[in-house]
Amino acid sequence: MTEQGMWVDEQGGWPLRQEDIEAYASLLPRLPGPIDGAAPPDAVRRLVASGLLHRSDGDDGDGDGDGDGDGSDAGDGDSHGTGSATYMAVNPGHVCSRRAAKILEEAQEVVGRLMRSQETLAPAVEAYRRHRDSGGYEVHSGLAHINAAIEIATRECHEEILTSQPGGPRSAEVLADSLPPTLAMLGRGARMKTIYQHNARTSAATRAYVRTIEEHGAEVRTLDENFDRLIIFDRKVAFIPSTADRTVAVEVRIPAVVDFLAVAFERSWIRAVPFTPPGRDRVTARITDELELAILRHVVAGDKDAVTAQQLGISVRRCQEYIARLSARFGSRSRAQLGYLIAKSGVLEADSAEIPESAACTKAVPGSVHVSRFPAFSGAD
Repeated sequence: MTEQGMWVDEQGGWPLRQEDIEAYASLLPRLPGPIDGAAPPDAVRRLVASGLLHRSDGDDGDGDGDGDGDGSDAGDGDSHGTGSATYMAVNPGHVCSRRAAKILEEAQEVVGRLMRSQETLAPAVEAYRRHRDSGGYEVHSGLAHINAAIEIATRECHEEILTSQPGGPRSAEVLADSLPPTLAMLGRGARMKTIYQHNARTSAATRAYVRTIEEHGAEVRTLDENFDRLIIFDRKVAFIPSTADRTVAVEVRIPAVVDFLAVAFERSWIRAVPFTPPGRDRVTARITDELELAILRHVVAGDKDAVTAQQLGISVRRCQEYIARLSARFGSRSRAQLGYLIAKSGVLEADSAEIPESAACTKAVPGSVHVSRFPAFSGAD
C-alpha cells in the first residue's frame, strides 16, 4: 500500500483504494450478474482494471472496464437499451498468482543482468585488487572516493574493526547514517572497538548510538587526549588522514604499518575509560578530573585556549570556563600566575603517580578525515 492508502496495480491499471476492496467484498453475493448501481462506478472500473472483476458486455466485449474513459457504464446497471453488462468475481488468489509470476519473471531478468555485469567486470575487479595490494597503499581524494573505498573495506571486514574518533559529539544525522553498516558488520561477528574523546559523552545522540552498538557487541571508550582518525579492518587495511581539510585519506595495506597502527590504537585503548553517560558516579568524576588535569598541562605549557580546546575536543568557551574555575581554585589573577601556581603546586607530578598513563597527554598532529556515511569516520563537527 502506498502512502496515499492506495493499492498500486503492478500491471499498469487503475490504482486500487481501500474502498475498492470493500466494494469488491460487498458485490460478491450478487455475482455473477449485473451490478445495478450496487457499487460506485469508479470503484468498479478500478476493480475491472485490476483483474478482480471480469466484465462481459455485448457492446464492449474487451472487458477492460474503461472503454469510454469515464466509467459511467460500470456501476449504474450498465444499461444502454440493448442489455446489461454482466460481472463475474475473479479469485484474488489467481490475480495474485499471475502478478507474482510476472514479478518473478522481471526479477529473474534483473538478476540475469546483474550476473552478466559481474562477469563482465570480474577481470577488472581482479586487476584492481592486484594493483592495490601490490602498491601497499593508495591515496583517496574527495569524500566520494573515500566513502567508496571504506565501503568496500567494510563489506570485506569479518573479524575486527578498530576506530579512533576525535572531535567530540557527532550529529544525530551522521550517526543515523552510520548505524546500519556498523550493525551489519557486528551481525557478521566482527568485533568493534571505538575511542571517542571525553566530551562525546555529553551528546544524547552519541549516547543513544553507543548504547545501540554496545547491545550488539561493540566496545566504546573515551580519552582526554587529542588523536587523529583511524580505522583498521581485520588488521589488514587501515585508513588514516592525509590532510587537515578532511578531503584526503590514505588506505594502507602494508602489514608492518598496519600492525604499528594497531599497536598504537591498543595503547590508547588501555588508557581510555569505558563509555558511560554523564552522572554522579566515580567514572564521571574521574573523567572530569582527567580533563581538568589535561587543561592544567596545557596552561603550564603556555598554550592558547584555542589550541587547548582543539587538542581536547572541546569548545573554546568551555575551555575558558574550566580555566576560570581553575584560576579561582588556585587563587591566580593572571594566566601567567596560574601557570606558575600550577607548576609550583606539584599537582601534575602527583597526577602521574595516581593516573599512570592517561595523565601523560601528548599532542597529536591535528588533522582528520571526514567521511559522512561510515561509522568510524562519520560526522566530525
